[in-house]
Amino acid sequence: MIGEFNGWSDDLSMTRDEMNPDMWTGYIYLTDGDDTSDPPDGIIELKFRQDADWAVNWGSADFPAGTAVLDGANIPVPVGNYKVEFNCATGAYTFTSTCGMVSLIGEFNDWAGDFWMMRDATDPDMWTAVLNLNEGMDTSDPPDGLVEMKFRANADWGTNWGAADFPSGTAVLDGANIPVPLDETGISTDYYITFNCATGEYTFTNVPGPISMIGAFNDWNGDVMMKRDPMNPNMFTLTRDWFETAESKFRENKDWSANWGSADFPNGTGDDNGANIPVAAGTYDVTFDYSTKAYTFSPNATACPEMSIIGDFNEWEASGFPTYMARVPDSPNEFTLAYNFTSATTLFFKVVDGQPIGNDNIWGGTTLCQQGEHDVTKLISVSGGKYNITFNCLSGDYCFERLGNAVIAPKVFDMTVDGNLNEADWSIDQNVSRVIDGTVPETGDLNTVNFGVTYKNLDSKEGAYLYVGVDVLDAFPNVGDGGQLFIDGNKSGGAYDDFDLHATFGAAGITIIEGPEGLVAEDILFGMSLQIGVGYTAEVGIPLDKLGVTPLEGSQIGFDLFVTDVDGDDAGYTLGWNGGLENEENTSSFGDLNFGVLSCGCISLYSATIGDVILRNPTEMPTYYVGTYELFNAQDVVFRKDMQSTVEWGSDAFPTGTAAIGGAMIPATADKYRVSFDCISGEYNFSADEVVPDEGIAMAQYTETAPTIDGDLSEYSLDYGSDILVAGTGPVNNTVTYGLKWDEFNLYIGVKVVDAVVEFTGNPWDNDAVEMYIDGNNDKDGAYDADFDTQLIVDANPEDTLWAKADGVPITNFYAIYKEVTGGYNVELRLGWDNFDFAPGRGRVMGWSLGNNDSDNNVGRDYQTVWYGTGSNWSNTADLGDLQLAGGPFFFANSINENVLYNADIELFPNPTTGNVNLRAVGETFNGEVQVLVTDIQGRVITQINDNFRGSNLVQFNMSNLTHGIYFVNIIGQDGKRAVKKLIVQ
Repeated sequence: MIGEFNGWSDDLSMTRDEMNPDMWTGYIYLTDGDDTSDPPDGIIELKFRQDADWAVNWGSADFPAGTAVLDGANIPVPVGNYKVEFNCATGAYTFTSTCGMVSLIGEFNDWAGDFWMMRDATDPDMWTAVLNLNEGMDTSDPPDGLVEMKFRANADWGTNWGAADFPSGTAVLDGANIPVPLDETGISTDYYITFNCATGEYTFTNVPGPISMIGAFNDWNGDVMMKRDPMNPNMFTLTRDWFETAESKFRENKDWSANWGSADFPNGTGDDNGANIPVAAGTYDVTFDYSTKAYTFSPNATACPEMSIIGDFNEWEASGFPTYMARVPDSPNEFTLAYNFTSATTLFFKVVDGQPIGNDNIWGGTTLCQQGEHDVTKLISVSGGKYNITFNCLSGDYCFERLGNAVIAPKVFDMTVDGNLNEADWSIDQNVSRVIDGTVPETGDLNTVNFGVTYKNLDSKEGAYLYVGVDVLDAFPNVGDGGQLFIDGNKSGGAYDDFDLHATFGAAGITIIEGPEGLVAEDILFGMSLQIGVGYTAEVGIPLDKLGVTPLEGSQIGFDLFVTDVDGDDAGYTLGWNGGLENEENTSSFGDLNFGVLSCGCISLYSATIGDVILRNPTEMPTYYVGTYELFNAQDVVFRKDMQSTVEWGSDAFPTGTAAIGGAMIPATADKYRVSFDCISGEYNFSADEVVPDEGIAMAQYTETAPTIDGDLSEYSLDYGSDILVAGTGPVNNTVTYGLKWDEFNLYIGVKVVDAVVEFTGNPWDNDAVEMYIDGNNDKDGAYDADFDTQLIVDANPEDTLWAKADGVPITNFYAIYKEVTGGYNVELRLGWDNFDFAPGRGRVMGWSLGNNDSDNNVGRDYQTVWYGTGSNWSNTADLGDLQLAGGPFFFANSINENVLYNADIELFPNPTTGNVNLRAVGETFNGEVQVLVTDIQGRVITQINDNFRGSNLVQFNMSNLTHGIYFVNIIGQDGKRAVKKLIVQ
């Protein structure tokens, strides 16, 4: 499903029915925030589509049931929670109202998390769960033997249910906490819980805790867990092999306080603290009914024996007891094991049969994932670390999957280590949030910590470096704050050796705790930047050659990061990315750092005259950059990275050549060029022959006075038309003229349409309308890019404002006017350059065309004309012409990346806030309608509102639904002027 709820830009996958491959089921939870209509209408429009592509999509105007047709209307779904069923063969669909995802929350999880229940497959309103409680979960003071809890939907208190009754009752919205008693054993209490979110009815039924088997087969040390039957919470099952006769028992909660046995075999009834069960050698399907204590051992002739791993790590079973793998309950020939190897080891998979190692009872191999071989010469080599191990005893297939976190370090040309994190190569997206030591503040608020990594290899002039960037949001940064870096250069997973590093960083600089001989703190590059009231950022550059590491693409090292927060007299706490305090002793708990491919970053054509003209990548060409630009004078240029002089490519050849880092300036001559550059090979080309012909170039004229967006087109020179018939049969009876203007912040478009019959009948593209096609990165590669390109429609329907292509770039900074005039209509539009991440300047170019749809017979569009291109302009950017900026400066010192902000003209209070936020306009900069975008520190839009400062000069909105942290409030006026204010939500 795709629709308003996900910005028409993502897909909510449905589940195919196992019995009917045409039937699909899904659950969708729609809130007022998903309603993007202006004004909101309480309806969320959506459609079904196949393979996340618009080529096959279904819709209908009917709700809650109907028959969707290919390319049909959007389905109008009211705000709410629904079970959705869809048959892709017939198009039949139903939306059945139900509740959101139901969970339990209460004392047992400090009212701070959600224990999710399971929705019934046939009744979407019925939920079940088995919940284990213990006396530590009774947080009353003094303890009262009760654990209070409630049901809630979607992990939110907006919909919660409770009642004072136990063990059953009818919960009501915002009702009392349910008082759930602990049993008297003091060990644990287990309940099978049912809840109907439609009626509120619930039940708590005592059931046993986890049941396991224990016996002589494992020296009465450890438990083999049984599987609880999902339909009968008192029934437990297990498939297991005993290679020799072994006395065994059942017990609850891995504890001897509740155990059962009997002298009877293979069937019997267990007695409390009864005799050991004399299990004969063999493979059995075992059942145990807790309600009656009856058990059965039924022979299983198809299941494998028990499996183990044996190797250096357990001294080849010198203790006499194997390291068992766990049999998968529903696949008795599949085995799994999660194991932490504290150092590198060699090992085999082995049948638990009491026999010595031989070709017939072991499986070996030469890689971490393969089909095992009965060959004692093929020891499996495993480096230290945590692994999830799988093994199939029939096929011999096995795999060691490294557990824990992993991060990819992109390769870079260079980084400046100054602590500022201002290089475009940084992707600071790895979160560090697990408390591994210390005391969490009473408020429960933790610093927000994210990091990223990059590297450069040995062929760079300074040698190979690993770069680590850390961003810490901390309202009270302290001199004691800092972090620890851990590297396992040879992935040994054991004790520290000459390939490993443990170092601390902070205000005092770098301190090496563990490292190879010859590595000193001064060898490690370090920079730190502190912002009072915000936090700090840090950059570390580690010389990999000092660790004996050669970073090759696809290779891997062990890595971890700790960050410590100390506030005043607070004892402080430490957050870890992957491992824990054991990192101080050995390298076994590090995560994985993978060396990735080269990241070229942002590439521009540069001279001091023209500034940085940004080039872009065509789809799936990550190292190849293209753009169109007109040089008005001969001048020397270079290609450079991230609009900085750190990495520049040049050559003395023109118009083609191979540029080298640090090479000569390229002697370019005046002309209009299609420019291409490959950042790996250095090959470049300035082609005057590959540009769009003159009839496909529309010039936007620079203006120092922004047009008033009101539909009056007297400010424009309407130099261009739309005369090429590309769809329909005509006759063409409209006259279309348009003009373009630009300034530092916006593109302005004015369109005049002379049309004797103006009407609207349905979708925007079927109405009388003006369409605009923009290839913001001008790569002309065909498909519309979600980051830069869009199709826009302004049509005759007064309820429509600006329609934008769903899978194009989101258009958030705009103002559009449709105005009826004598003999037709006018369209006027302001588009902020920031919509397209486009830095304007004289001679710069983006892909462009304009079209006109005409509807005269009340049945939809009769025909379409375009200024340039084809009837495929809406889907193929290769067909578009060019929009070139004429006049004005070559570049702006404060380009789109650093807009001139009108921050002094906006007051924001209170700040910090826990709820309502007020914006007050100061002066005349923001004196009308504004758009307010609240973004997080990664730039993602969290909240968007449209309001105006008329009257009170005050706009208010509520931030209580946001998690604590730092946000940025962007205020955009009708003329594109912008203010950005930092907001702290507590």
